[in-house]
Amino acid sequence: MNRSKNIFAALVLLATFGITSCLKDSPIVPSDPSNGTGTNNVVEFQNSSIPVSYTSIYPQYDNGLLLNPDTAQFNVNVNYAGATLNAPQDIVVTLTMAPTALTAFNADQGTSYIVPPTDVMTVPATITIPKGSNGATGKISIKAAADFDFTKSYAIPLTITAASYGVVSTNFGTAIYSFLVKNQWDGNYTSTGYLFHPSSPRAINATYAITTVSPTQSKIPFGDLGPNGYYYAVTVPTTTGPVTNYIAMGAPGGTNSGLMTADNPGATSYASAAPNNPGTAPWTSATYNNTYDVTAKTFWLHAGYVASGGTSQNSYTRQVYEKMVRQ
Repeated sequence: MNRSKNIFAALVLLATFGITSCLKDSPIVPSDPSNGTGTNNVVEFQNSSIPVSYTSIYPQYDNGLLLNPDTAQFNVNVNYAGATLNAPQDIVVTLTMAPTALTAFNADQGTSYIVPPTDVMTVPATITIPKGSNGATGKISIKAAADFDFTKSYAIPLTITAASYGVVSTNFGTAIYSFLVKNQWDGNYTSTGYLFHPSSPRAINATYAITTVSPTQSKIPFGDLGPNGYYYAVTVPTTTGPVTNYIAMGAPGGTNSGLMTADNPGATSYASAAPNNPGTAPWTSATYNNTYDVTAKTFWLHAGYVASGGTSQNSYTRQVYEKMVRQ
């Protein structure tokens, strides 16, 4: 019995010695309440939308932006998580661009985002979390400046480099803010009409997308030929009126295509389309007069093309009469 007691006492003494040794090797430093440097006071980015991925090395927030007329904004949220529910004082959070983080993110996710030109973006240098609150929101402004490229994939990488109270989160101290900019006409449209072709005329009745080229220009498919690369761009008015500044954006290019102001000016035979015929209601340029109706959000379009050798609408042997209504 005494032997058992002696063994137990020895074990207790050994355990006590081990704990004491550990404490001496790695002393615990308590939180300093005066500056919030304890691990219970954390400053971090907070979700501004559902993250694109839960496995990426940095959280990514994707933003669809509508230009009005050439600028748009999205949120950047910062959060305080501390020993108390709300911040004990104003917390100034310093933000810095982090291009190396974007490089690492692209490598991790297989993406190709680039940082936009400096004149395209306005990023807050600081966001202040007010005393008594647990978060705050800053705004990033995007402007479709002259060097904005609508074909590029832009993203703004931000990191929290300092906080006037608390410590910066290891996992959520850096975030990637990607964005896609659209003008006000960008979207899906219910398209109806007719494509006059000498050998394969056909009705149009489907959903097609009109996409952004610039703050004032939109890319429109030639009827059902968009998947084959047949597109053109026009400048769209902000009030009801004509679309202008036609630009070929695929096949057919150059003078081989354009907007039309007359019904079959080249006298092409469309016998296989009968009883449909250009110039016979409803297929008239007076109705499909290349205008945009702001109130109805509707395009009335009449465009033509030829495979090659085009000089004017007189040479366009293919004609598209198309009504496109925003869904």
